[in-house]
Amino acid sequence: MTFYKTHIEFRSDSFPQTPQEKKEWDEQVGGILLAQYLTAELEKHGIEVSGFNIEDWGYLISLSDEQFSDISIGCNHYLEYENGFLVFIHPYKPIIKKWFFKKIDISEQLTILANILNEILTTNPEIYAQHWWSEEEMHLMG
Repeated sequence: MTFYKTHIEFRSDSFPQTPQEKKEWDEQVGGILLAQYLTAELEKHGIEVSGFNIEDWGYLISLSDEQFSDISIGCNHYLEYENGFLVFIHPYKPIIKKWFFKKIDISEQLTILANILNEILTTNPEIYAQHWWSEEEMHLMG
């Protein structure tokens, strides 16, 4: 089975927690500025975004583009570093089940989104120490 790059961690001082995030989430959830940035950048790359929602773990960016309707992008402050972040594509596996028996191959969409995220997160000079998680690191995740 082919491994797909779906989780990228990085560091940046451009997306600090807002005072509201610090108060509301006891400094455990952050990334609204990152979610706003990613939304704008994805749209610049031709990916339609319907918005993002706050979850108890971070922010979930919903894609409204028909090609990516089964996929979303999550982001959050990565507590490993004071200025660390994690962005991930969900689902991260290339075959998803829809309804009872239908299976859909989203490998092409995963590759496209990973390439776009890579471009967004590696061409901005204020973002550094980018690291795509390896297959081994993904297994450690669960």
